This record gives sequence, structure tokens and C-alpha cells, in this order.
Amino acid sequence: MIFARFWSTHPIISQLATFFLAAISVNLFVYSTGYAQSNALVADLSQSDISINTDFNGASLLLFGSILGEQSDDIIVVISGPSTEVITRQKSYMSGIWVNSNSVKWKNAPSYYQIFTTKPLYEIASRDVLKSLAVGTEFLNLRYDSTLNLDPDAYLEWADALRRNMQSESLWKTNESTVQVMRGSLFRTQVSLPANITTGDYEARIIHFREGEFIAEDKTAIAVKKAGFSAIIYHLAHEYSIFYGIFAVVFAVFAGWLAAAVFSKP
Repeated sequence: MIFARFWSTHPIISQLATFFLAAISVNLFVYSTGYAQSNALVADLSQSDISINTDFNGASLLLFGSILGEQSDDIIVVISGPSTEVITRQKSYMSGIWVNSNSVKWKNAPSYYQIFTTKPLYEIASRDVLKSLAVGTEFLNLRYDSTLNLDPDAYLEWADALRRNMQSESLWKTNESTVQVMRGSLFRTQVSLPANITTGDYEARIIHFREGEFIAEDKTAIAVKKAGFSAIIYHLAHEYSIFYGIFAVVFAVFAGWLAAAVFSKP
């Protein structure tokens, strides 16, 4: 007698189908939650292209947006310009006159760095949270080139000197309590760009906080470029520097000769 035992596959298929559907449900839930959180903050600018011509005296922009938030939520806006080299010099009093004694060349200093907040910066988030998000001039991770061997204390002194110089030119600044949040969902702030800004791409970071905790971040861009006759001169000076130098010398000689010919006495 032959005994045959058959295993039913229906319970196994049912269990696999149940597991598969459960995995899909979890993935859809995680995706929808992440998608909703990533789209909870939306921001834009009233003007994303700035043209610099000969009579440029600065620009004023409106940054606005919406958040999926509560009445007590906070917003920090960080606008940074292209990195540039900046030299900080130290003056010393020698033989009755002030002379430059030491200098530090900062290799990646933001040409423009301003912060706009709903209230004082350190009331929004702790120092550790701001450091993790690189919010603040003290967390810029500046690199330098100098003959001096800077220890941590000397580095902070030179960085403070750079900060003071940039603040005196209205390029670095913290504008506290300048962001208005209305009904916990709409926000706006006025952004001023001074006349001495550098051309290039500017980045605007909009960061959403709730009770000191990071919630979401959005980014937008500002393009600052030369326009008109100044754009032609700028392009020639940077793209064809040799020909521009020759032209400048020839033009100066011609202008001097013309002035001498016009105003010469008979």
C-alpha cells in the first residue's frame, strides 16, 4: 500500500499575499508622510534675478511662503552669496605711524551672509541645533591662508575681525524679529541687498522650527548679474584681460594727449 501525503499551498499563498500587502501599506504610509513633510514648507521670492547697472543702488526683495505649522512656530531665513577671498589685516603702531603688520586671507568667505528670524536667534533653537544646520557666521567653517600659525584662540580673534569688517559694509548681518508669521501658516520678510554686492548665485534657505526642533527646510535662489554697459566692461575685463589692459593703456594715453591738445596754451 502506498501512502501519499499532499501539502496544501493555499495557506502559504495567503500568508505571502498578506505579508506583501502589509509591506506595500507600510511603504505607502512612510512615503506619504515624508512627502507631506517635505511639502509642508514652500517659499519663493518676489524677484529672483537682480541686474546691476551703472546706477544700481541696491535692491529690495520680498521673501514669502507658507508652512504647515502652529501659531508658535518659528522661521529662520539664511541668504548667502558666492564665496570669495577676503583679506583681513592687522595694524600695528610703529615709529609713530600705523602700518599693516599681519594679514589673513580667508579663502571661502561668503560675500553676503544675512539671517532673518521671527525672534532672537538663540530663542528659536539651541547652539547645538544651529551648529548642526550651519546657521550663523560662527559656524561657517572658514578656511584661511596665512603665514601665521593660528591656534584656536587666534583663529577666533581673526574670524571676529572678519565679521566686524563685513558687518561694517552691511554684508553680514543678523536681522532678528524681521520675519512675520501670520496665523501659523503664512510668513514674509523683506530682504535688502546693498549696492556693493558681488555678482553670482545667491542661496536662500528657509528653515522651519517648532519649540526649538528642526521641522523642515526649503531653498530658493537669487541670480545677481551685471547688465548694460557695465556688463560689457565686466565681461571684457574678466574674459579678455590682456586686450582689456592694452585698450585701457591706449585709451589713457589718447585721453591724456587729447586733454593736452585741448587745454594747451597757444
